[in-house]
Amino acid sequence: MAERKARRKLRGIQFDSPGEREVFHAKESWVPLVLGGIPFLLLGIVGLVVSSMAFSRSDIGLMILAVALVVAVATRIPGIIANLDTDVVVSDRRLYARTGIVDIKDQVCDLSSISDVTVDPNVFGRIFDYADVRIQTYAGDQDFDLRSIAHAYDMRRAISQGADANKSDRPRRARR
Repeated sequence: MAERKARRKLRGIQFDSPGEREVFHAKESWVPLVLGGIPFLLLGIVGLVVSSMAFSRSDIGLMILAVALVVAVATRIPGIIANLDTDVVVSDRRLYARTGIVDIKDQVCDLSSISDVTVDPNVFGRIFDYADVRIQTYAGDQDFDLRSIAHAYDMRRAISQGADANKSDRPRRARR
C-alpha cells in the first residue's frame, strides 16, 4: 500500500526494493509564496488610500490596487510551479527527491550514505515550520539542496532514524 502511495505522489518514482516503505513525505511550503506577495498588496492599499485622499478619486486608487494584485500574482507564478513540482520521500532505506516539471531531476541515495542534514530556517520559517534543507552524502556527488521544505525538522528526524536503523541492520565485520 505504501509503495503504491509513494509511486502516485512522486509521479513515476518507484521504490528500488519490494519491501521498502514510506516513512516521510515532504513538499515545499506555501507560506513563502503567500508572504512574497504581501509587499505588492501593501503598495496597492497605500496607493488606494493616497489617491483617495490626495485626488478625492477612488477609481485611480482601485486601478493601482488592481495592478498591484496582478503583479503580486504574476510574480508568484514561478514559485507556484516550483511548489507543485517538488516531492521528497524518505523511505525506510532511501531518500528519493524529484524536482522539475520540464527538466525533471530525480535523486536517490541510501540513508546510510548521508553524512549530514542541515536545516536552515529563516524568521518566518521558524514561525510557520518550513526551512531550506541541505543533505550531504559521504561521496559528495549526491548532495540535495531543497528549498522551503514544510516540516523540515520532521524530515531530518526521519532521515536520522532511518540511517541509524540501517546502520544497526548491517552485519558487522569480524575484527582480525
